[in-house]
Amino acid sequence: MIKGLLLAAGLLAGTSANLAQAVTLTIGDQFYYSSTLLEQAGELKDLPYEIQWKRFNAGGPVVEALNVGSIDLGIVGDTPVIALAARGGPIKVVAVTRNRPDGTAIVVGKDSPIKTVADLAGKRVAIWKGSWSQQLVYSALEQAGLPSDAPRYSYLMPTEAVAALSQGTLDATATWEPYVSMVERQGGRVLVTAKDLMPAPVYVVANTRRLDENRAAIGDFIARLQRARSWARDHVDVYAQAWARRNNSDPAIAERWFRRDATWVEPISAQTLSDGQKTADFLVKAGVLQQPYDVKPLYDQSFNRYLQAPREASR
Repeated sequence: MIKGLLLAAGLLAGTSANLAQAVTLTIGDQFYYSSTLLEQAGELKDLPYEIQWKRFNAGGPVVEALNVGSIDLGIVGDTPVIALAARGGPIKVVAVTRNRPDGTAIVVGKDSPIKTVADLAGKRVAIWKGSWSQQLVYSALEQAGLPSDAPRYSYLMPTEAVAALSQGTLDATATWEPYVSMVERQGGRVLVTAKDLMPAPVYVVANTRRLDENRAAIGDFIARLQRARSWARDHVDVYAQAWARRNNSDPAIAERWFRRDATWVEPISAQTLSDGQKTADFLVKAGVLQQPYDVKPLYDQSFNRYLQAPREASR
């Protein structure tokens, strides 16, 4: 029996060594968000594989990199992922990260007279087609009993929209963190959040080209990401300071963002599929997809075994 145990241990050690020699995960990282997190949480120590981080400034380029296979993994909002999958893109969702809904919001500028969603009728509102911003505005207008074309739309990226809002050339924009905190820092305010309007999950997405050969490494990575997210909720100040240094940004905005989002990682569930189908149906309604799309094949639930049951932040 002892001999058998020693043999098994030797095989495992050999497998770990081979993994370290053979596998490199190329991971898309927006603004050093994930790499800083994992480094500060101590989760980049003793990796049985290598990670090559590629920095991006927005989610769209991450999805395109997944499509062409220049990265193995990306962490990005659900709408562009589902849009790509519906067009036959070579991707699978392997895990889900969620934030509190307060971090996705329609915001208005300083001293704005806009008080309710109904007041957006005829106003200049910035969105990005096929993104959370469009989904949130459409959902809020529908709840308020207004048609989706009630505002006058400008199609701007979040950085452009925040600048236009501060300059007074825009009345409102729908956006997410850290841009919500940036607007508040400039004296603006939240009009309405995503709560009860849209799910807004973020996906950990794998390119399928090397999914099978990288399966063990990807499973280990998402487990580390889940532990790091749990660590971050208890060390917001440390994480915020480190992220702000790396991005030459205001640590107060980073801390406000991280406390508000309180991000956690969870396995794929029936709720994941239900939320994904809602987003797919929205994309059809918005004209991004030309026909209905069944999201179920997009999700690879075999990676659930690497993750613990979800634990939403209570504070």
